[in-house]
Amino acid sequence: MTENKIELKSVSGLLEMNFFIPAYQRGYRWEERQIIDLLNDILEFQKKSKKEEGEFYCLQPLIVTSKENDVWEVVDGQQRLTTIFILLSYLKDALEILGLPSNLFSIKYETREENCSSKEFLMNISKIKEINKTNIDFYRMSDAFLIIKRWFDDNKPNKGDFCNVLLKTDYDKESNIDKANNVRFIWYPINANDDTAEKPNVTFAKYNQGKIDLTNAELIKAIFYLTDSDKDKKKHQIKIGYEWDDMENSLRKPDFWRFINPSKSFQNHIEFIFDLVAAKYEKQIKLKINKNLDRYWSFYIFNELISKNIKIYEDTKFDNARDFLWDEIKTYYRTFVEWYNDSQYFHLIGFLLQVGGIENSVEKIKELAETNSKSQFVEALKKKIRSHFGEINFNEIGYDDNYEKAKKLLLLFNVITTMNSEYNKFAFDRYLKESWSLEHIHAQQSEEITNEKQQKQLLEEQKNDSYISKQGELSDEINELLKMPTIDQTRFEDLQKRIFNLSSDAEQTIHSIKNLALLTSPDNSCLNNSPFHRKRDKIKQLDEKGSFIPICTKNVFLKYYSKNVEQNVKWDKKDMDAYLAEMKTVLTDYITIKDEEYGK
Repeated sequence: MTENKIELKSVSGLLEMNFFIPAYQRGYRWEERQIIDLLNDILEFQKKSKKEEGEFYCLQPLIVTSKENDVWEVVDGQQRLTTIFILLSYLKDALEILGLPSNLFSIKYETREENCSSKEFLMNISKIKEINKTNIDFYRMSDAFLIIKRWFDDNKPNKGDFCNVLLKTDYDKESNIDKANNVRFIWYPINANDDTAEKPNVTFAKYNQGKIDLTNAELIKAIFYLTDSDKDKKKHQIKIGYEWDDMENSLRKPDFWRFINPSKSFQNHIEFIFDLVAAKYEKQIKLKINKNLDRYWSFYIFNELISKNIKIYEDTKFDNARDFLWDEIKTYYRTFVEWYNDSQYFHLIGFLLQVGGIENSVEKIKELAETNSKSQFVEALKKKIRSHFGEINFNEIGYDDNYEKAKKLLLLFNVITTMNSEYNKFAFDRYLKESWSLEHIHAQQSEEITNEKQQKQLLEEQKNDSYISKQGELSDEINELLKMPTIDQTRFEDLQKRIFNLSSDAEQTIHSIKNLALLTSPDNSCLNNSPFHRKRDKIKQLDEKGSFIPICTKNVFLKYYSKNVEQNVKWDKKDMDAYLAEMKTVLTDYITIKDEEYGK
């Protein structure tokens, strides 16, 4: 019987084995598209011009449990296993000519043992000339054989090369590595007799009801569950399970998760840490795996390091690679928790991860943390932020010029202001969840409203505005326009310009960063084309109903940055200058301002 451990197993490693498909599974159901996709993938790998030594094409996991008489019950993966068997049956003559193994594995379906057994039918499938309609399984199996035959007739691949990719091995006993470029399964045995293990039918239901694929995390978890001591097995698994759940549950908290991982998606959040640790030790193994193409990339690395007990640790407290790697995973997690709980770390690292870039990656930041004291680390983070922006001339940054830089500067302004408040955390999770954009504090002109119904709605709103109603001439003009059967567009546009001029005397700087704030897009849309005082009222309403209003945006409309406030209905040049001055003061340690900017 094959050793009961997770491993990468070449197709040739399955030959002469006996497989059993239990009744709780449906029968063979693969259709033409799935079969052809598999054949095309294998052919593409075969034709790849530059393959590294030991590079392989991996099939989905084959989950099995051992039965008596050297039989393996297939819990998941029977569709691919049966397709590979049918494919090898079609190629049997070529295998014999090439001197490759032609004694195939056997597959027995529990539900098809009356009259002609599924095992016998598959063993003789190479004689098929037409579809067998005895039952649905035989129908699908015979159809699959004919589909494979047609595909070879149409594509005419080199059968010798195709057979080599399927079955050739070049196993180096000294290095314990298969150097051949071949097709492999992830062999995943489960122990059905273990009290702590799921029963096969439960495992099958888990991965097939809803078609949930086995994840990297579950494969890696199975590796760490293993222990060399049967005596301590249950205690070891309980410990791993407790620590695993603690990390996974913490990483699932939105504010923690999107602080440390702004963009990537994982079914199990702990896989984020697995990827980081796997990348750190990838060079220690000889397997060549494309991270961007292979979904089980991190599993391969952990499996190789642990199964071969590769010496990647020097600390004498560890006896094996498995214990060392689990400690590394916990160390990464503890580091992230420390960053999250420290206000400076949280805000500076959170900002850098949001803006992204290789130099601002988690790996680079962790390297800085490991090689610096706390004060040095904080200074290094500030230096990274300054490096990200380069020299800044605020006169050259606005809505039409350097939009993204303006957006990042305002994000930094909000993040640092929140940090300086010392009583709150910036909501990186809401920043990511809600689409943020730049909003003019003093709005752009409203003449872009061309729909007459919307124009009348705007005029009615302006008519009821207490501030505008005090402007006799404007109020009269509004009433005249509303009485017209059809609104005069020229008069409407002129009126709107005059109304907006009431709210600001700095029209020439409308697109400057002095006149911009951050808002989420849904909130921004309800504020467009409103004068300052109307926006202020809407900001208040949004805040009261629980919308996320960035602290600096809220401060702007409260005129928090303005000095000697005499009125609250206009956003004028004095307000803009005070806003920009505050921005420069708050960000003085985080950006480099060109000398000529001071005093402007």
